[in-house]
Amino acid sequence: MQKFSQECPGLFERVDAYAHECFQDYNNSCLDYSKVDFSELCTFLEYIELREYGGGERWKNEGSREKLALRFYLAKTIAEKTPTIDNIPKIYLDFVRQLHEHDVVFSFNWDCLLEIALTKIGKAYTYNWNNAKAIKICKMHGSVNWRLNEPRYRGKMTGALQWESMQSTKGMMKDELFHTSTLLDYKAWHQFSPLGELEPFLVLPGYGKAFDVRSNAVLWYKPESAFGFTHDVYIIGLSLAPDDFFIRSLFLSNLPYIDSFSDIEERKIFIINPDQNAKKNYEFVLSRGQAELINEKFTTEHINLMKERIKNV
Repeated sequence: MQKFSQECPGLFERVDAYAHECFQDYNNSCLDYSKVDFSELCTFLEYIELREYGGGERWKNEGSREKLALRFYLAKTIAEKTPTIDNIPKIYLDFVRQLHEHDVVFSFNWDCLLEIALTKIGKAYTYNWNNAKAIKICKMHGSVNWRLNEPRYRGKMTGALQWESMQSTKGMMKDELFHTSTLLDYKAWHQFSPLGELEPFLVLPGYGKAFDVRSNAVLWYKPESAFGFTHDVYIIGLSLAPDDFFIRSLFLSNLPYIDSFSDIEERKIFIINPDQNAKKNYEFVLSRGQAELINEKFTTEHINLMKERIKNV
C-alpha cells in the first residue's frame, strides 16, 4: 500500500476510506495494512463495485477504478521485489534445470520468477499450451504481466508494451487474455500509471474471486488432461487457505482419481509442505494411499528426488 499511497494519493484515499469502513476503524487515521485481512478488504471492494454496477456507474468491464488501481500497485510492488535475472536464488535455477518440454507447472502466484528463471536457463515456456516444445505454465490466479482484453491504443504510443494474445478466444472464452515479456524487467514499469495500458490481471482473494476466475476459466479445466498424462505430481508449499474453495475444488475433483485417468504405472503424488495443517488439508488424498506427505520446506534434496524419479521413467 505504500507505493499506492505515494504514487496515486487520490485513488488511494478512496480505497483507504473503504478499508476504514470495512474494518470499522474510524478513529485511526493511519490504518495498519500489515494487520488487515486482505481477503476481507477485497471482498468489500467487490461489494462497492457491485453497488456501482447496479447504479450504472461501473468504470469499465475489467473492474472499478479502485480495484484496477489496487491490482496495478500490487503487481508493481511484486515486480519490484522479484529477483532480477542476475540474482535468481540457486534453488530456483536448480528447479527449472530439471524441467523438460512435457512438464506442466501450475502456479497460484502472481510473480514472474519462474519465467525469469526459465529465460536465464534458456528454456522456452508457453502460457497457452500451443507450443509442444515449451514448458507449460498455468497461472491460475493471473500474473503481473497479463491483462484482460487488448488496450485500445496498442502499438500507437511510444513505449507501448508488446502484448501477445494467449489465444483463449479460439476455444471457449469471450474475452481474450494478453501477456508481455517486457514486464519481466522492472525498469519497464516506470513509464506506466494505473488505469492505462498496464492493467495487470490478478485474481484477488475473497468472494469476488468467483467472478474473476471466469476470465481465466480455460486454465481451470485443462488440469484434467495434464493430470491424466503426467507421471508424477508435485504440490509444493501450498497451504490451502480455508476460504480458497476454488483450489480445494480443483484438487478434490482431480487428485483422488489420478490412478483412473490412464494406465501409467508407478505414478505418485508428492506433497512437499512444511505447514502443520498439511496432513489435515490433504487427508482426502493421503487416506487413499496415493500420495506421500513430505512435511518439510522445499529444498535441493526434493529437486534431486524429482531428477531420480525422471531417470526411472
